[in-house]
Amino acid sequence: MNKLPKRTNSQRIGQSAADFLKSVFNKFCNVIPVPQELDLGIDFICEIMQGDYPTGKLFNIQCKGTEETEVRGNSITVPIEVKTLNYWLLQNNPTFLIIVDCQNYIFYWSFPKDFISSINKNWQEQKTVSIPVSIQNRFEKDIKSLPAQLISIVNAQAFVTPQHGNYLGTLTLAEAIERAIDSGLDILIAPFHRPFQYIGMSITEAAKAVGGKPNEVGNIIIDSEESHMLLEAEGNFISYVDIELKKTAPWSPSRPFDSEQILGVLSINPSELELVRKQTHFHTYYDHKRKLKISISCQYEGAPLSVGFSSKYYGM
Repeated sequence: MNKLPKRTNSQRIGQSAADFLKSVFNKFCNVIPVPQELDLGIDFICEIMQGDYPTGKLFNIQCKGTEETEVRGNSITVPIEVKTLNYWLLQNNPTFLIIVDCQNYIFYWSFPKDFISSINKNWQEQKTVSIPVSIQNRFEKDIKSLPAQLISIVNAQAFVTPQHGNYLGTLTLAEAIERAIDSGLDILIAPFHRPFQYIGMSITEAAKAVGGKPNEVGNIIIDSEESHMLLEAEGNFISYVDIELKKTAPWSPSRPFDSEQILGVLSINPSELELVRKQTHFHTYYDHKRKLKISISCQYEGAPLSVGFSSKYYGM
């Protein structure tokens, strides 16, 4: 009987590596496997434990298993798709790439964000980027603590703390993006994605970043088929950003909408925000990390849904 599904060698190595890594990290972390249907390039979410108590410090892991480690010079090179790297860069918690040598029981780790920031920006035009994993950054199965440098990176860069034990809530960006795509909306790309980044920029910096020209009062307007974005100036700086999603028109103030889906269109993780007010036509969030108020609304009958970002009214 050979008409049965067959487990590939790659699947076997991958599963062995994941199980092995989890068994080691469980000594120091609460390790939460990401379900396959939510896996967009992250295998585990880990929370560092202090004894038997959680610290709220989270980091992500992408695990790669191998039975034959190929070292060139002082590193192992792993090709990673650009779309996966971009997803890692969206995360507020640091993402580590860990190679598991399943034959010798050795782990090699890398923090790809550091490497990406050191190379020229043309890598976005590639399909993959070769990420070097130094053989110096290694540990074995009998370690007594996590590598000090890894912990230092987590302490410096970790942000999201799970609410009510909902660890997978840190990945709701994936769900929000899926819902947006399922509803027929496009995920916006630069300069329209994550528009909060322009708040606080000088008019000159913002104009350069979005490729627009300020009008006589310093405001910058950018249009595309999908969206209309206004960067509103106060003095010499951008103080407010509003983006209309043209494909949502015509909407009605009496018609409910999915604000997490709209945040997904802009590549904003809803789990980073606090929903403070929800009306049929108007949802208000606070971004406590960036100290911003985010408003999603339908302003009038037949209007598109719009998203506004402001630091002026945060907390009010």
